[in-house]
Amino acid sequence: MRRLLPHLVAALLLSCAPTSENAPPEPGSRPETMPEQTSAPAVPETTVRAGASPAYGYTHGEPSGNRVVEGVGDLPGSEPLDVRLEGEPLWIVGAPFGEDTAWVVVLADGRVRGLRIEGESGEIERLSVEPGRIIPGAPPALEATGDGLRLLSTPGSSSLTHPIPAASGLLGVSENGRLFAEPGEAPPVRPLPDARLVESQSGRIAVFSGPTRRYKHGVLGDGLEAKSITVLKPGREGYEIADRVRPESGGVFEGIAPLWFVSGGEELLAVTESAAGVGSRVAVYEPGGALFAAGPFIGEAMKWRHVLAAGPFAPGGEMEIAAVRTPHLSPIVEFYRLDRAAGRLKVSATLAGYTSHRIGARNLDTALAGDFDGQSGWELLLPDTSYTRLGAIRRAQNGAGMAWTLTLGGELSTNLASVTDARGRLYVAAGREDGVLRIWGREGEARDSK
Repeated sequence: MRRLLPHLVAALLLSCAPTSENAPPEPGSRPETMPEQTSAPAVPETTVRAGASPAYGYTHGEPSGNRVVEGVGDLPGSEPLDVRLEGEPLWIVGAPFGEDTAWVVVLADGRVRGLRIEGESGEIERLSVEPGRIIPGAPPALEATGDGLRLLSTPGSSSLTHPIPAASGLLGVSENGRLFAEPGEAPPVRPLPDARLVESQSGRIAVFSGPTRRYKHGVLGDGLEAKSITVLKPGREGYEIADRVRPESGGVFEGIAPLWFVSGGEELLAVTESAAGVGSRVAVYEPGGALFAAGPFIGEAMKWRHVLAAGPFAPGGEMEIAAVRTPHLSPIVEFYRLDRAAGRLKVSATLAGYTSHRIGARNLDTALAGDFDGQSGWELLLPDTSYTRLGAIRRAQNGAGMAWTLTLGGELSTNLASVTDARGRLYVAAGREDGVLRIWGREGEARDSK
């Protein structure tokens, strides 16, 4: 989990939904209120000091937008820890908290719950979180400091996304569809209303911009897609526009964020690029705007690919990009190898039966990548088509296969969240529709908090 320099973060309620360049966006949430349950955990709520340096947690894994996890786990060998909640969870974020892990769950009605899991014993402690309630459906970003747990927000920010820590404050999307900086001023950028701002290792920030309805697909929560990626760089007085990236096909970028990754020492952006009549392809762009490499279009209109993660998936540890082709129809997990000389992305392996997105949902974060079992290389972890199991997909010389599965015990209702603790051990959490948070990674016998 990436750590940044301390700074003051306003932790106020998220504001109302933003407007777009062309028309108001559709509502971005499932504000289904869950009743209080008598089986909710009777755990005392406290505020615990965890150390001086902030740690951050995002629904999309790393600040780069790459859904990867640092550290090493033993998920298939661990016993899951179940925590009963007061309602259906929609979002989870986590962060290291001293020697322990902290988790924040946002329920369907906007209530926010914080938990600390003690690293050795697995004891559960309820933690206070600021604010204690947000607009239903709003995605969270977590800051864990010595003063406790806060969700990053500021008055006037979009309820379809969250700001990020940047320089000495926050950078985010406002409710009026502009980029904002607090303190200071942001460059003139019109992002998608639900755009996630993602940061590279060198400190450049990329955001989908130029909302348009010219690509009429609308499977990600509204009818808006991006005409460009705006790349920002740190300047003397905040951030400046460095470059704009536009689809080489003349189409759109279909998603809520690009994904930064490093190949051959070069920072690159992976995206889903869609065009009329041919559907989607996985494409890689240089932050200066040039197309670096691209895979084939699906070849059929309104067929989407979901770019998930870039990492050393290949049997020899080579970099590959993982995506799901047509997650709403007959989903197929795809791994792409970068052919730098030819400027192409080649499909190196596929596997059917696993998916990553429900049609119409703004949750694009139901997959993670990393070394989840400490055995042989990386796995891609994502749900099967029933959303009741998580499958670990591992590359092999002859393709890709399922290495092992995790049983959810119910139907998935959240993103997948991860935390790597101070010892380098990783944990993964998922929420269920029946109001249970399940966490894997701790050694010992199964526990069920009541």
